[in-house]
Amino acid sequence: MTPASTPSDTDFGDPADSTDSTELHVAYPQTPPDFAAFDVKALTPETLLGEPCTVAVVGQSHVVTAPALGYHEVCSCVPQTVEASETVALDQGVTARVDTTDRERAVTATTDLSVHPLSSFPGPGDVTVAYRFGPGAWTTVRLVADRGYETYHTYPERDVAVRTETRLERVGAGPNDRPAEPPRGVDR
Repeated sequence: MTPASTPSDTDFGDPADSTDSTELHVAYPQTPPDFAAFDVKALTPETLLGEPCTVAVVGQSHVVTAPALGYHEVCSCVPQTVEASETVALDQGVTARVDTTDRERAVTATTDLSVHPLSSFPGPGDVTVAYRFGPGAWTTVRLVADRGYETYHTYPERDVAVRTETRLERVGAGPNDRPAEPPRGVDR
C-alpha cells in the first residue's frame, strides 16, 4: 500500500498552500531541515542508498533527508537561501539541472527538473508518499530502487506538472562510505 494522505473533498489543507506560484526552488542544505519549520502534510521513513531517510510532502512542496549520507533536499515554492540551489519558472518547456558536489557529503546528487503540461502527471499511483492539496493539485515522491527518486508537483492553476528526477551516487572510498581523505604528498 502506498503511504498517501488525501484529504476529504472539502479539506485541501492550508489556503496559503494554493497560492498562484510562479517559481519552484530546489535547495540542498548542509544540515538536516527542521520539520517543525514546515507544515508537514504526509511523511514516511524509508531507505535511500541503504541508509535511513525521511520523505515528506510539506505545505509548499517536499523534503527528502538522509542524515547518514549528509544529504538533504528542500523543494519549495518559497525561495531558498542555500548555495546549491536552483530556481525554476513554472512555465511549460522549462528545464534545469542542479548538481551537488562538495566534499562534506557522502553522496553527490544530480536533479533534472522539467515543466510539462498538467496532463503529463501520471497520477499518485505507486509512490512512496503523496498528498492532494486540491482538485488536480498533487505532490508525489517515489523512491527509485537505490539510485534516487522522482517527484511530481502539479499546478492546475498554471496547467503544468513539474517533474524532478534525482540521481544519487556515493563518493569516496573511505570508511563508512564517507569521502576519502585527499592524497597527501609523498616523502622521498
